[in-house]
Amino acid sequence: MPDLPIRRMLVYRHGVGYFERRGPITGTELRLTFPREAMDDILKSLIVLDLGEGQVLGVDIETPEDRAKQIERGSIHLSNTRSLLDLLRDLRGRNVRLQIEHERRHGDAADEVIEGAIIGIDLDEQEPLDKPLLSLYLSKQRNVRTIPVRRIAHLVILDDRAAADMAYFLRAAQSEEDRRSAIVRLSEGDHDMLVGYIAPAPSWRVSYRLLAEPKPDGNDSANGGGRSAGAQVAVLLQGWGLFDNQLDEDLENIELTLVAGMPVSFRYRLYEPHTPERPMVQDDVRTVAAPIDFQAERAMPKHHPFAFASMAVDALALDEESALRMENLEQSIEAASAGEERGALFQYRVVHPVSVARGRSAMVPIVSRRLDGRKELLYNGRKLPRHPVASLRMQNETGLTLERGPVTVVEHGDYAGEAVLPFTRAGAEMIIAYAVELGVTISEERNHQRTMAGLSIHKEYAVFEEWDVQQMRYRITSTLPDTVDIVIEQERLAGYDLFDTPTPVEEAHNVARWTVRCPSGVATVFMVNERCKRSRHEEVRKLDMHRLQSFLSDRYLDQATYRALERILSLYEQIAKRRATLQEIAQEQQKILARQQQIQANLGPLGREGSERALRERYVAQLNQLEDRLNDQLAREQETRKAIERLEQEAAQALAALSKP
Repeated sequence: MPDLPIRRMLVYRHGVGYFERRGPITGTELRLTFPREAMDDILKSLIVLDLGEGQVLGVDIETPEDRAKQIERGSIHLSNTRSLLDLLRDLRGRNVRLQIEHERRHGDAADEVIEGAIIGIDLDEQEPLDKPLLSLYLSKQRNVRTIPVRRIAHLVILDDRAAADMAYFLRAAQSEEDRRSAIVRLSEGDHDMLVGYIAPAPSWRVSYRLLAEPKPDGNDSANGGGRSAGAQVAVLLQGWGLFDNQLDEDLENIELTLVAGMPVSFRYRLYEPHTPERPMVQDDVRTVAAPIDFQAERAMPKHHPFAFASMAVDALALDEESALRMENLEQSIEAASAGEERGALFQYRVVHPVSVARGRSAMVPIVSRRLDGRKELLYNGRKLPRHPVASLRMQNETGLTLERGPVTVVEHGDYAGEAVLPFTRAGAEMIIAYAVELGVTISEERNHQRTMAGLSIHKEYAVFEEWDVQQMRYRITSTLPDTVDIVIEQERLAGYDLFDTPTPVEEAHNVARWTVRCPSGVATVFMVNERCKRSRHEEVRKLDMHRLQSFLSDRYLDQATYRALERILSLYEQIAKRRATLQEIAQEQQKILARQQQIQANLGPLGREGSERALRERYVAQLNQLEDRLNDQLAREQETRKAIERLEQEAAQALAALSKP
């Protein structure tokens, strides 16, 4: 769209850009073209303003149909190789005016002009250009005339509808498959136009360079030369914004803004037409009434980690002649953007005009700032086992929100590693972990145990308070020449408290950090102990004297409670013995009842005279004896149950005296 070039562009991180075109226009039309896939966003966001004295009258949008579908809608369909023959075929029934050339043998023949309605065309597939004949109906003469197509020198379409269809075909044929146009209708005269819209655009990217050098405080020996963990260093942070020109035009001297953050954005179907389905209602069919027959009714059946460079941190010698120094880089490149908060967003506005050719990309410096930093060796076994990572910790004092992006670390003039700088608001802290320190090896050993914490009585239960203890043992071995500090980072367990562990130097977001000093060549052990109190219930009657004595020895019971529980266990022991007696009584009763049933069965067939009478009397005597024994057992059972009830009440009263709410 050279008539209205892009003057301002805002590129976002989530796949869209805001484009603003501006310039003078003369006339009543402004033609804009857009990629077809951008049309939904164009219709959702298009802004057209005339900043001069003219007016915007409306915007015509090209149909969303592709070229083939557009052509299909018309009555004229011309191929690429037989367009004249196809035209004559599609003009069947339409009135035309033909200029026919005749052969000039003696100079006396002239061209002939005739008008009529096309009947059709007869083709010779062997010679499609030399021998086809056009049949024309001459209505006034009521005559049909055949004309060789090769003699037609001029054709005028007299039918208005056919002429309109021909113009429609030519417009559709010249439309671009992958682009669609919008025609801005304007009033007469000159216009100062501004057109703004949202359209898909590649996400802009950012990459950083981080140069670390010893602080120029004249105390390099105390600072470890800026090399050791814990050393204070000066850091130069430079950021470059990278964006692409995938438009169909060059960008010349545009105002560029790179926007950080995540504004809400979505696609909405506006360009493709959608005709909702409607119900089909049939017309009433009226017929002569027939007899109405009713059938009888029948019953129907019933779903940030660290980024590491896989290299060791070696002691790098500082090359005094190296050109890659902080002063040189800082002087040669100046940040060409101004940062600005925009609510939930942050934008880098490039202060100089930017020019990028079509199909090319560009990098612009968006931040360059010196910061104070500190070197650390950080270890988190979940993020990287066995070795700590060399890292730089610093505050974002650039005054800018830093977008997430890769960062290359240069230390003492040499490449030291890479990392990913996280999305960081101004004033927030950032940790750049850029290399694995192979000179330090760390092993982990996790232990779990439960220890007694207390004992109380609640009703008929013994309530045991126990510590659930989680222990992490770090064994650190350093082969580095000097003593170093290792920062151990560990995620805290929810609901657990630290004990027998040094206070963390930092603790936030369920993560704690401790600094551990590790001499060279010596294994250093560091322990992190966490515990959480839990309780469980156990019936007092299931305890035994041996366990009571251990509770007394470990001072979880005092002497009075111990003696009370000892007496309660004695009561439970007596209850158990009486319950065993009840079982013996029940077994004896079963034997007596079985013997009685056997004797009663033997009595049935016996007579009452002679020897059978004597035997009957003997059985009756035995039944009497068994009945007496059964009554004795029933009395014994009743006495035993009363004893159990008395003992249970006594035990319950004793437990109630010990019970805590």
